[in-house]
Amino acid sequence: MQSKNGFTLIEVLFVLALWSVLLLISAPLQFSILEKQEEDNFMDTFEMDLLYMQNKSYGSRNYFRLIFTENKSYTITKNSNLKILIERRIPKGWKIDYLNLQVISFNHRGTIVDPGSFMIQTINNNYKVTCPLGKGRCYIVKQ
Repeated sequence: MQSKNGFTLIEVLFVLALWSVLLLISAPLQFSILEKQEEDNFMDTFEMDLLYMQNKSYGSRNYFRLIFTENKSYTITKNSNLKILIERRIPKGWKIDYLNLQVISFNHRGTIVDPGSFMIQTINNNYKVTCPLGKGRCYIVKQ
């Protein structure tokens, strides 16, 4: 009597076929998860940058500005000499639509100098950023 050790060729091919189908199905899911994570991280960082600017301007004699640049980034500058404190890149494929606010600036009391709003269009979602008059905080709303 012979003892059977190992797997037959049919069994190995069947298992490899199942693995390949599972890998093909899961690959697109990974890319969408990465895009969503990049979007969440950017929006959280952007909101924290706005709060950072407001906090730094409060009680100081400096004006802090967030300026969107042409090379797909934004900078946070201090005073009129435009000393760059922070520069961040906007992810590829995103678009900024300046409705009536291209520069966000806070005065020494922590209030916004020019109120307004703008849109951030990502690959998957749209966000409206509103900086109202009289309020110290900007609001980011998913559309």
